[in-house]
Amino acid sequence: MYEYEYGERDYDYDKHDRYKRKKCSAETHTISGSSTNLTGNTPIRIPIPANANVTVFEDFTNNHNKTILQLTSVSGTSGVPTASALSAVPLEVTIRTRGSRTPIEAIIPGGDDVIGGTRIFQVENFESLSVSNPNNVPGALNVFIQKTFCICCENNRNKCDLE
Repeated sequence: MYEYEYGERDYDYDKHDRYKRKKCSAETHTISGSSTNLTGNTPIRIPIPANANVTVFEDFTNNHNKTILQLTSVSGTSGVPTASALSAVPLEVTIRTRGSRTPIEAIIPGGDDVIGGTRIFQVENFESLSVSNPNNVPGALNVFIQKTFCICCENNRNKCDLE
């Protein structure tokens, strides 16, 4: 059973539960790039050196979350590239979720253009994103992450000011 207090949802627990009330709040964090005159999911570009493994994101909290990840392989060349360096290379990604021993492993396809393939993942309890570039040329990953999470605080034990 719940009621609203100060615009937040308060959960009432049975008198036999050790906590009488919790205050919960949902928040959304977005990891993205920025650009002028663009709206929506503008990605941030992460350079991935040749033959390297890069940890892009790690979450050290215990908050339950639902996360959407949009990952696109793009050319790793900056400045004025040669024609052969314009290609986006395939990249290997590893997505780890809390409570699962088996990571999600996928390949973000490369392509013959500056922009390669895109993969979109929706996961629960997202913990980390790592990217490997097994190629002999640099690559880059355009990343857009939107993570919605819940924070609950016990009123009678751990004080948590959500207001």
